[in-house]
Amino acid sequence: MNKIGVIGTGIWGTGLSITAARAGNEVLCWAREPEVVESINQKHVNRMYLPDVPLPDAIKATGNIADIFSFSDIVLLTSSAQWTRATLRQMKAHIKKETVIVLCAKGIEQDSGKMLSEVTLEEIPDARIAVLSGPGFAVDVSQGKLTSVTIASAEKGVAARLAGMLGTPYFRPYLTTDIITPQVGGSVKNVIAIASGVIEGADLGIGARAALITRGFAEMTRLAEALGGNPRTMMGMSGLGDLVLTSCSAQSRNFSFGYAIGQNGHAAKLIEENTRTVEGLYTAKAVLKRARELGIEMPICEMVNRVLFEGISIKEAMLELMSRPYKEEGI
Repeated sequence: MNKIGVIGTGIWGTGLSITAARAGNEVLCWAREPEVVESINQKHVNRMYLPDVPLPDAIKATGNIADIFSFSDIVLLTSSAQWTRATLRQMKAHIKKETVIVLCAKGIEQDSGKMLSEVTLEEIPDARIAVLSGPGFAVDVSQGKLTSVTIASAEKGVAARLAGMLGTPYFRPYLTTDIITPQVGGSVKNVIAIASGVIEGADLGIGARAALITRGFAEMTRLAEALGGNPRTMMGMSGLGDLVLTSCSAQSRNFSFGYAIGQNGHAAKLIEENTRTVEGLYTAKAVLKRARELGIEMPICEMVNRVLFEGISIKEAMLELMSRPYKEEGI
């Protein structure tokens, strides 16, 4: 039986742990909270984050992060994007040469504008990195609903090994050597999803949402290509697939947050009162920072930032986008 370590026992980490166990692996999770460790080990449920889904017996938990690296050389890192650097610093003393770190969070570090692979290599220069991304909500994954994802690794054979360990009739991985595009797709789609929610909440029409998703996809592709990614990868699960899911479902925190902005007509109070992890709030600034450094035009992300952080109205943002110079399709 293969062994997989999981760093983080939030809803996504727990969902992936269940997936790994269903695929026939032993799973050891690391949790900061002693009550989560006890709940998983004694009750076979994560009462704090996923209380309604029983956990397979193959899942165990520990409060000692070093245990993860003596248990397995495959480690799924599920901490949120803005906590990834801090978590890597806790991990680095325990990582072995053969350890593969599978980055499972979606986002770009707000302060630096860096992708999580770049953050990882800054903290652990010799790290072996893979990326898992794609359209899937944690609750659906944990309940065994059909899900397809992208697993990426520039290192030959690693993605195939991971697919063999995680794949089931309910969880289908697609493989690529392009680690850039899945990270860009998984990050920028959160910003586009906020904008999509705004359009729905403000009742601007389904045609407006279709146009936004289409042009948002163009922005994602431009940025990925500028960073060295392959536009063909963006057509897959971690690009187009994830964008469609996140921009069209009320299950998405980013879409739901944008919807509330659309209904209320403003963002400042909602941001101040928000207690949930809405990754697009952090990623919006980071994406724009990186795009400007690269000279990439991302007008939708620009308008999302202005609505979120500069206080312009939704009407002003829509008028600016619709008044841009006409251009050829596909550019």
